[in-house]
Amino acid sequence: MRRYLLDLQRNPSPIYSAGVEAEDVYVWTATITGPPGTPYEGGVFFLCIIFSQDFPWKPPKVHFRTPIFHPNVSHRGNIFPPMLMPDTWCIATSVAQMLMSLAQMLLHPLVAEGDVVREEVAVMYREDRASYEELARSFTKIHAMDG
Repeated sequence: MRRYLLDLQRNPSPIYSAGVEAEDVYVWTATITGPPGTPYEGGVFFLCIIFSQDFPWKPPKVHFRTPIFHPNVSHRGNIFPPMLMPDTWCIATSVAQMLMSLAQMLLHPLVAEGDVVREEVAVMYREDRASYEELARSFTKIHAMDG
């Protein structure tokens, strides 16, 4: 785990950050900055990453602590990106790649049937993008921005 932490410290990103939450090296806190040009712009989203002792052979459990209006994130913050599923996890995936993939999810939500956790949000994204962006922007302003 220390090797992954050192990798993030040596190669900082303006898009994401992560570090050990407390004394348990398997529990991390991460942040993802809302990408420009999206309804998440200006927001800072906090995530919890729980690595198993079998990492990198098994994917970590990741969830958003910051409420977010997104088709791939449940009301409880659970995430459904295919890359974090046990049957599609690649052991070569670094923590930085995983965080970048989650940031990309904010740019390009997966809205095909079977890829979503919140179908009603995916339908809104596909059929009424303006309303989707307005609600997502509102959630971001309320939950992910200071002031």
